[in-house]
Amino acid sequence: MRLGGRPDEGFLKQPHIVFIANPRAGFEHVDKVLDSWVELGYIPKEAKEKLKENIQRGWTDREKAVRKAIRDTALFCMTVMIVARAYGLETHPMEGFDEERLKEFLGVDKDKVIPVMLAIGYKDPQRELLPRAYRFKFEEFGRFL
Repeated sequence: MRLGGRPDEGFLKQPHIVFIANPRAGFEHVDKVLDSWVELGYIPKEAKEKLKENIQRGWTDREKAVRKAIRDTALFCMTVMIVARAYGLETHPMEGFDEERLKEFLGVDKDKVIPVMLAIGYKDPQRELLPRAYRFKFEEFGRFL
Protein backbone atom coordinates (compact mmCIF):
# COMPACT_ATOMS: atom_id res chain seq x y z
CA MET A 1 0.00 0.00 0.00
CA ARG A 2 1.13 3.52 -0.66
CA LEU A 3 -0.24 7.01 -1.05
CA GLY A 4 0.75 9.57 -3.60
CA GLY A 5 -0.29 7.60 -6.66
CA ARG A 6 -0.80 9.34 -9.98
CA PRO A 7 -4.39 9.91 -11.10
CA ASP A 8 -3.84 7.55 -14.05
CA GLU A 9 -3.10 4.70 -11.63
CA GLY A 10 -6.80 4.44 -10.85
CA PHE A 11 -8.93 5.22 -7.85
CA LEU A 12 -9.58 1.62 -6.82
CA LYS A 13 -5.88 0.72 -6.71
CA GLN A 14 -5.53 2.83 -3.57
CA PRO A 15 -6.88 1.37 -0.32
CA HIS A 16 -9.88 3.25 1.01
CA ILE A 17 -12.17 3.04 4.00
CA VAL A 18 -15.76 4.13 3.43
CA PHE A 19 -17.46 5.40 6.59
CA ILE A 20 -21.22 4.87 6.69
CA ALA A 21 -23.44 6.88 9.03
CA ASN A 22 -26.63 5.19 10.21
CA PRO A 23 -29.43 7.59 11.24
CA ARG A 24 -31.30 4.59 12.71
CA ALA A 25 -28.42 3.55 14.99
CA GLY A 26 -30.17 4.88 18.08
CA PHE A 27 -32.93 2.35 17.52
CA GLU A 28 -30.93 -0.53 16.07
CA HIS A 29 -28.15 -0.69 18.65
CA VAL A 30 -29.48 0.79 21.87
CA ASP A 31 -30.34 -2.57 23.45
CA LYS A 32 -26.84 -3.98 22.89
CA VAL A 33 -25.27 -0.89 24.42
CA LEU A 34 -27.59 -0.70 27.40
CA ASP A 35 -27.39 -4.45 28.05
CA SER A 36 -23.61 -4.09 28.29
CA TRP A 37 -24.07 -1.16 30.69
CA VAL A 38 -26.27 -3.30 32.92
CA GLU A 39 -23.82 -6.21 32.72
CA LEU A 40 -20.88 -3.96 33.63
CA GLY A 41 -22.80 -2.37 36.49
CA TYR A 42 -22.95 1.13 34.97
CA ILE A 43 -26.73 1.24 35.44
CA PRO A 44 -29.22 -0.87 37.39
CA LYS A 45 -31.39 -3.19 35.30
CA GLU A 46 -34.51 -1.26 36.35
CA ALA A 47 -33.15 1.93 34.75
CA LYS A 48 -32.65 0.44 31.29
CA GLU A 49 -36.09 1.04 29.77
CA LYS A 50 -36.36 4.66 30.92
CA LEU A 51 -32.84 5.39 29.65
CA LYS A 52 -33.69 3.67 26.36
CA GLU A 53 -36.72 5.95 25.93
CA ASN A 54 -34.58 9.03 26.61
CA ILE A 55 -31.89 7.94 24.14
CA GLN A 56 -34.37 7.10 21.40
CA ARG A 57 -36.16 10.41 21.85
CA GLY A 58 -32.98 12.04 20.50
CA TRP A 59 -33.14 9.89 17.36
CA THR A 60 -36.81 10.38 16.42
CA ASP A 61 -36.36 13.57 14.38
CA ARG A 62 -34.80 12.45 11.05
CA GLU A 63 -32.78 15.67 10.54
CA LYS A 64 -31.29 15.48 14.04
CA ALA A 65 -30.61 11.76 13.67
CA VAL A 66 -28.73 12.35 10.40
CA ARG A 67 -26.65 15.13 11.99
CA LYS A 68 -25.83 12.95 14.99
CA ALA A 69 -24.94 9.96 12.80
CA ILE A 70 -22.67 12.10 10.60
CA ARG A 71 -21.01 13.68 13.66
CA ASP A 72 -20.41 10.29 15.30
CA THR A 73 -19.05 8.86 12.04
CA ALA A 74 -16.74 11.84 11.46
CA LEU A 75 -15.35 11.54 15.00
CA PHE A 76 -14.73 7.84 14.41
CA CYS A 77 -12.98 8.65 11.11
CA MET A 78 -10.77 11.18 12.92
CA THR A 79 -9.87 8.55 15.51
CA VAL A 80 -8.92 6.09 12.74
CA MET A 81 -6.70 8.81 11.21
CA ILE A 82 -4.91 9.42 14.53
CA VAL A 83 -4.36 5.70 15.13
CA ALA A 84 -3.20 5.18 11.53
CA ARG A 85 -0.61 7.93 11.97
CA ALA A 86 0.64 6.26 15.15
CA TYR A 87 1.29 3.16 13.02
CA GLY A 88 3.15 5.15 10.37
CA LEU A 89 0.31 5.30 7.86
CA GLU A 90 -0.74 8.40 5.95
CA THR A 91 -4.41 9.23 5.53
CA HIS A 92 -6.43 11.55 3.35
CA PRO A 93 -10.14 12.14 4.11
CA MET A 94 -12.31 12.81 1.08
CA GLU A 95 -15.73 14.24 0.44
CA GLY A 96 -17.34 15.58 -2.71
CA PHE A 97 -17.84 12.16 -4.30
CA ASP A 98 -21.06 10.94 -5.90
CA GLU A 99 -22.65 9.47 -2.78
CA GLU A 100 -25.60 7.85 -4.57
CA ARG A 101 -23.36 6.05 -7.07
CA LEU A 102 -21.03 4.92 -4.27
CA LYS A 103 -23.98 3.59 -2.26
CA GLU A 104 -25.20 1.69 -5.32
CA PHE A 105 -21.70 0.31 -6.01
CA LEU A 106 -21.26 -0.86 -2.40
CA GLY A 107 -24.87 -1.95 -1.84
CA VAL A 108 -25.44 0.55 0.98
CA ASP A 109 -29.05 1.19 2.05
CA LYS A 110 -30.46 4.47 0.74
CA ASP A 111 -31.40 5.67 4.25
CA LYS A 112 -27.74 5.63 5.34
CA VAL A 113 -25.27 8.46 4.71
CA ILE A 114 -21.66 8.31 3.52
CA PRO A 115 -20.10 11.51 4.89
CA VAL A 116 -16.46 10.63 4.22
CA MET A 117 -14.05 8.21 2.59
CA LEU A 118 -10.50 7.78 3.78
CA ALA A 119 -7.51 6.90 1.63
CA ILE A 120 -4.93 5.12 3.78
CA GLY A 121 -1.49 3.66 3.20
CA TYR A 122 2.24 4.08 3.56
CA LYS A 123 3.78 7.03 1.78
CA ASP A 124 5.97 6.00 -1.13
CA PRO A 125 9.45 7.21 -0.09
CA GLN A 126 10.33 7.69 -3.78
CA ARG A 127 7.59 10.26 -4.28
CA GLU A 128 7.21 13.74 -2.95
CA LEU A 129 3.81 15.04 -1.89
CA LEU A 130 2.59 18.41 -3.09
CA PRO A 131 3.16 21.28 -0.65
CA ARG A 132 0.34 21.67 1.85
CA ALA A 133 -2.26 24.23 0.77
CA TYR A 134 -3.40 27.07 3.01
CA ARG A 135 -5.10 26.03 6.24
CA PHE A 136 -6.99 28.41 8.49
CA LYS A 137 -5.27 29.24 11.73
CA PHE A 138 -7.34 28.47 14.81
CA GLU A 139 -7.54 32.20 15.64
CA GLU A 140 -9.32 32.81 12.31
CA PHE A 141 -12.33 30.69 13.20
CA GLY A 142 -12.27 29.92 16.92
CA ARG A 143 -11.36 31.15 20.34
CA PHE A 144 -10.90 29.72 23.80
CA LEU A 145 -13.41 30.87 26.39
